[in-house]
Amino acid sequence: MPSIDVSKFQYSGVYNRIEFEAEFVKQFSKSPRYNSGAIPDLFCLLDLIEKDRDMTDIRWTAYLLATIMWETTSPHSIEKPALNKKRKPLHDKNGKPVMVKSWSWLISMSPVDEVGHGKGRKYHEPVKVKLLPDGNARITEHDGDQFKVKPDGSIVNLTKGAKLGAKDGISASPVYENDDGTEHVYYGRGYVQLTWWSNYAKAGAEIGLGFDLLLDPERVKQPETAYTLMSYGMRNGKIFANGHSFKEYFTQTKTDYEGARAMVNGSDHAADIAKIARQFEAVLLKAKVITPTQAKTK
Repeated sequence: MPSIDVSKFQYSGVYNRIEFEAEFVKQFSKSPRYNSGAIPDLFCLLDLIEKDRDMTDIRWTAYLLATIMWETTSPHSIEKPALNKKRKPLHDKNGKPVMVKSWSWLISMSPVDEVGHGKGRKYHEPVKVKLLPDGNARITEHDGDQFKVKPDGSIVNLTKGAKLGAKDGISASPVYENDDGTEHVYYGRGYVQLTWWSNYAKAGAEIGLGFDLLLDPERVKQPETAYTLMSYGMRNGKIFANGHSFKEYFTQTKTDYEGARAMVNGSDHAADIAKIARQFEAVLLKAKVITPTQAKTK
């Protein structure tokens, strides 16, 4: 395989916001999903990326941003004038334009909730969480199965034969009703969707937050937390990343934006996200700040 000049991708520093926005608009404004209102949230992400000294390859950053764009694009209701068969605006009896609602997919670039909050899935029903005096936590699921979670995120069954999850719509068991823990729900949240209470527990332990995400699942929607989960996961193959990491897909001999989809969701929409990643690569290369010393060495 031919070698790639990776020196142009090796970067950990600030980006010129003016250049970044101009190139972002150039690359994405013709997309039907384009939303200029997402730029402030994109700049918030850029702030977090610039502070993350472990993000050392522009291809990593490009793929991370592409994944966020895809995963946080969501349907929005918009109103527009109703048209007659001749494509002219309709008016009511008072002469006011008749408005109709339609749906459009728009880029968000901010942490989001899972559409439907996991309805129909075995993590949809709430669970109860109780901190124990020994430093562990007890989980009681809707069907009465109980588990102990250790500070390192590991899980031990307290109920014989306990299985994670409960059938959606099931009536709460007496064990659940009588449990004195605090009720929480663990549907998907974040830049990439973190689901199941067990994953909230493990993720919190992985990034040094202990039980914080288990006790406050809404924290996953804070940009700082959502970004840390995503960066850590993709760099280390942990949490949601299915054992895969950036280093598998971006080397001196390959830039595999399509294969990198395995870090999140197999090959689902891999080509679509790869296209977005290449666009972000162009944006980042255009906006990276070259110091006078660096310029002389080129």
